Amino acid sequence: MNTNMKSTLTVRVMCALFFIVFTFCYLFFYQDSVLAMAQHVLSNGQTVYNRTIGALIITFVLYLLHLGVYAITGLAKRTFALNFFPSLLILTVLTDVSPHIDEGFSFGGWWIAIPLLLLLFLGLVYVARQFLPWEPEIQYNGFWSKMMWMNLMELVVMFFLVCSFSNTNDVFHYRMDMEQYMIQGQYRDALQVGRKSAATDSSLTMLRITSLSRTGQLGNRLFEYPLVGGSSALFPDSVTTKAMVYPEDSIRYFMGIKFKQKMSPMHYLKFLEKHHLMKEPARDYLLCGYLLDKKLDLFVSSLLKYYRVDSVLPKHYKEALILYTHRRANPKIVYHSSVMDADYQDYQTMEHQYQDLTVRQNMLRDTYGNTYWYYYQYHK
Repeated sequence: MNTNMKSTLTVRVMCALFFIVFTFCYLFFYQDSVLAMAQHVLSNGQTVYNRTIGALIITFVLYLLHLGVYAITGLAKRTFALNFFPSLLILTVLTDVSPHIDEGFSFGGWWIAIPLLLLLFLGLVYVARQFLPWEPEIQYNGFWSKMMWMNLMELVVMFFLVCSFSNTNDVFHYRMDMEQYMIQGQYRDALQVGRKSAATDSSLTMLRITSLSRTGQLGNRLFEYPLVGGSSALFPDSVTTKAMVYPEDSIRYFMGIKFKQKMSPMHYLKFLEKHHLMKEPARDYLLCGYLLDKKLDLFVSSLLKYYRVDSVLPKHYKEALILYTHRRANPKIVYHSSVMDADYQDYQTMEHQYQDLTVRQNMLRDTYGNTYWYYYQYHK
């Protein structure tokens, strides 16, 4: 085998390997839950996406498309990597799943972008083929050859474009990842998704509340997460707060009973309370609903119905009682805990230590951002 043929073959093999590894990993590790949701929605729940089989099939089909494009264009040497452009374009379109796909499927701007991008590709192919006969031979140096690195750089640029124009919304991915865990009953794993991120929305808040309730941690860990929506995010409304794969009805059934008429979360919970239909999880939902809306007096009134104040209380309930005791001139109950009183005193000391509001808020968030005190004072 002469040097030129050996160089060309090495470039083809390495580009193919890079393409296959990137495509499979991108589908298997990053876009799997989004594709699972899309298939669930488009099939009306009749089919289930398998992340391994799905990633393998899509990668294989896209590689076959590349081989077909290569057979037609004949692009080689420094422009060989361009043969992967149509395959990567399809990968981008496939993974650019709209967060509103449940409201109706649409290609969005791709109806215009795809023809224009294909015309651009054909133009590049034409220009490259015109220069191909005069392209100088490049000395073969194995993996370190100039031809190799030029093609790999072209692939890297196209990989970057795939990541830029497909769906890479953090919050949407957190939601889809959580729902995949939740439908398998793995609520503790679901709670680890996006654990260190401050990004959230009302739907993600609702999924976390559901998972915390299912694991019996709602009163202990709710305010450790970024929250949006107040008590309105307790249950899905199928519009602004929704689950796309996880069955929404199961959330209210877990509370006690599902009604045909639509009610706000707090209206629903108060109805259950009034008619003595509340299961134990619904009690914590009601109490946390009052905390989310910063209604301390209503929280205390309801807490006394379901908990003995001198018993072991969930962490956030104790924090709320400490706050209530310090903020009310004539509190209905006076609650003290040596450890938590000391923490709250430290919280107040830090609050008066920093004059600049932004600095104060950042310092308090670093130390007490996982407490109800911080939520009550700084959450808008």
